[in-house]
Amino acid sequence: YASIAQEERNVSAAARAAQARIRCLVRGGDNRAASRAIAEYFTAGRLMRGAGLDGRVIAADEQLLALRLGNASAAPRLRALFADYAGPMPSVQRLFLMEETGKDYPTYAAERLGAQFLETGRLKLAPPSALQTAGLPGVWLFGASERVLALYRTETVMAVMRDLGKGISALPRGAGPPPARPDFSLREAAGPRMPAWEFSLAIPGDGVDEAARKQTLSYVWIGLLAIAVVVSVALAAAQAFQRHWRLARLKTDLVAAVSHELKTPLSSMRLLVDSLLDDETPDRAKTRDYLELISKENSRLSRLIENFLTFSRLERNRHKFEFVPTRPESIVQATMEAVQDRFPVEHSVDPDLPRVRADKDAIATVLLNLLDNAWKYTPEKKRINLKAFRAANRVAFAVEDNGVGIAPREQKRIFRRFYQLDRRLARETGGCGLGLSIVQFIVKAHGGKVEVESRPGKGSRFTVFLPCKAES
Repeated sequence: YASIAQEERNVSAAARAAQARIRCLVRGGDNRAASRAIAEYFTAGRLMRGAGLDGRVIAADEQLLALRLGNASAAPRLRALFADYAGPMPSVQRLFLMEETGKDYPTYAAERLGAQFLETGRLKLAPPSALQTAGLPGVWLFGASERVLALYRTETVMAVMRDLGKGISALPRGAGPPPARPDFSLREAAGPRMPAWEFSLAIPGDGVDEAARKQTLSYVWIGLLAIAVVVSVALAAAQAFQRHWRLARLKTDLVAAVSHELKTPLSSMRLLVDSLLDDETPDRAKTRDYLELISKENSRLSRLIENFLTFSRLERNRHKFEFVPTRPESIVQATMEAVQDRFPVEHSVDPDLPRVRADKDAIATVLLNLLDNAWKYTPEKKRINLKAFRAANRVAFAVEDNGVGIAPREQKRIFRRFYQLDRRLARETGGCGLGLSIVQFIVKAHGGKVEVESRPGKGSRFTVFLPCKAES
């Protein structure tokens, strides 16, 4: 067993090394060579079993990369990998691959439901012997066996009950009227003092039926009243549970985003450092290229951490703004100083703009996030422009680009937390879906608003409006 375990570690190490070489080719712009390397290393052979440091099957991630690089033959190989439930692929990776390649798979809904159930933590409970709530809205849990738990949606349970009702109504019934019920009668002697007399009580059969019907009706009303009370209590409890569930879901999303986004640059830097350490005779050009890649990954990691910390402070209302009268040109100047070493931006400021009551650093953060998005979502021949001008009784800061644009139905969603318009671009550039939510929070705290104008393929324009400071 020790030799088998060692062999598995060797295979995983070789697969990670091959993955690092492929990532270097992609960063160098040689996509064709990267696609050939994926076909060479991860189409067949021992490296197909290799796993990353997080347990993910490396071959599946590389086939997804080949598909994104334009190799259509990678699609069936990728589908075969995550359709093989006997393989070592973790459920989290299988669900991620399904979402990245279209979600049109028979088991996608089941995988998604299973992942949501695991987040509730109810898996630690003993298997239920009867149908009960699963901790998710509209989902029921049943213990199929000691090792298998079955999840059913409310629609499925109701459909089974309707089918059962149809089966009962289809049972054969006897022909002809039911036999008449005899009358109920009671006779008792009046006693020794009245020997010729007796008391008699007679209740017709219809009277007994009527009494039983009234009793049954009273039971039904009592049952309905009890159900109404239970439903009212359940609705109140459901609302409280929904609030707690949303908070727990937010925490889960934040933890998942942090762990996933921070793991990527850390893994890349570790692989690059390991590759440099493995070279007995380091090559100067290769060492410099690798160090530049490590520097870029470090900058990417720093931006991610700063966004997460800012988001955490804003969510907990721990971020304190210092509102002071500020010149718009000083805000633009601070923004340009922060961005000048990263990418070029054209800027202009109208003369004689009034002051705004604002936190200079916070508004500079808003403009930096908008410029980062503009640069990230503009593929080639980038033209990024920052303008400051007056709009009626407000000062406006506009960021324009000639990028991919945003569809009208997406424009209201982009300010949601963790929402990413293009996951492929966001993953390549290190986005986590928090930038615009931070922008909206800061601008609202300043009494302003953010507007977006965009058309797919024609670029976007984000405008931040801040109220002018009242002149004394």
